[in-house]
Amino acid sequence: MSDRLNKFIMIDDQSKLEAQVKKWSCEAILAIDTEFMRTDTYYAKPGLIQVADEKGVFIIDPLKVRCLRPLGQLLENPRIVKIMHSMSEDIELLYQATGVLTQCVFDTQIAAAFLGYGASLGYQSLVSEVLGFPVDKSETRSDWLKRPLTDKQLAYAAKDAEYLILLHSELEKSLIEKSFLESVFDESKNILIQTKQGWDQPEMAYLKLRGAYELPLVRQQILQNLVVWRDLKAQQENVPKPWVFGDKFLIQFADTLPKNISELRVIKDLKPKSIRLYGEDLIAQLANLQGMTIVEPNFIAIERPVKGEELQRFKKLKTVVASVAEKTGIAPQLLGSRKMLENIVIHVVRNNCNTLPSDFSTWRKALMEDSFLEILQQDASNI
Repeated sequence: MSDRLNKFIMIDDQSKLEAQVKKWSCEAILAIDTEFMRTDTYYAKPGLIQVADEKGVFIIDPLKVRCLRPLGQLLENPRIVKIMHSMSEDIELLYQATGVLTQCVFDTQIAAAFLGYGASLGYQSLVSEVLGFPVDKSETRSDWLKRPLTDKQLAYAAKDAEYLILLHSELEKSLIEKSFLESVFDESKNILIQTKQGWDQPEMAYLKLRGAYELPLVRQQILQNLVVWRDLKAQQENVPKPWVFGDKFLIQFADTLPKNISELRVIKDLKPKSIRLYGEDLIAQLANLQGMTIVEPNFIAIERPVKGEELQRFKKLKTVVASVAEKTGIAPQLLGSRKMLENIVIHVVRNNCNTLPSDFSTWRKALMEDSFLEILQQDASNI
């Protein structure tokens, strides 16, 4: 393929897409990349969808091919490996376009982390490191919604997909040598599961606002309702969440319970446009929530930070991670991020559980479970 870097096939009508999907259904691997705009919307606006197989590169124009649902049968097919880089935004865009969550993903960023390239190596840097190709970055911030697109934009987009095929070939060899290939798929699967849970459980989004842990439980419950309201409003109007109200303001609203627009106007840094467009609706929401005085039996409190004796155990877990990273070459951030290690301490020490959380499973379990449990279950007096 490397001698055809500037050649690609445009798919710009429905019949072409449907015919090509039938051909792709026989492929073992497909590289998928997207170009989109998301500066002033909640949902990404697809500009291009690039697909590469072993024979060539195809560019789908979603402004001309209005129904992308035929791609769904490829995305959900567990027999076809989908090669992506840092997949989160791509799978979200594809989910919105097709209604299907992508399965069987080989994420080249995750693969690179297993092979010692770092936990979050960018696409251009990875191509340079692994393939030795210089990557033209000049079109990174292009307007992918304008038409006609330039030859340079199209060539840039095509190369992104083609390089993914080449990256997969090189990374897969190294992963097989180190017996990490299955772990890459396991990690991608975990991310997909967690991503889908986030979409399916909007009522749990407030738990990410760790800065609100000091609020009384009733106020945390009010915050939960405000987050659901804000996120739904942003989705309905297709605007970024901070354009409605940012997280820090939702925490402040739950704490102070402003009763009128005048009280909103004195809040530092709160944008007048947000007040003008959403202030009345917010005040109405707060009026309904102010009568909330009883905490629901199954309400989950926002976890307080790991401190004191818990922090000492966290630091010991971090030492284990560093040791395993040195032995295996796996990026420490992939082995155990700060958030992951904090959640493990909370789960075992604070909540008195005898096992590690379910998300600490598969490949991590074999590498670190015994050492982690030894640290977490020892008497606090020995810390």
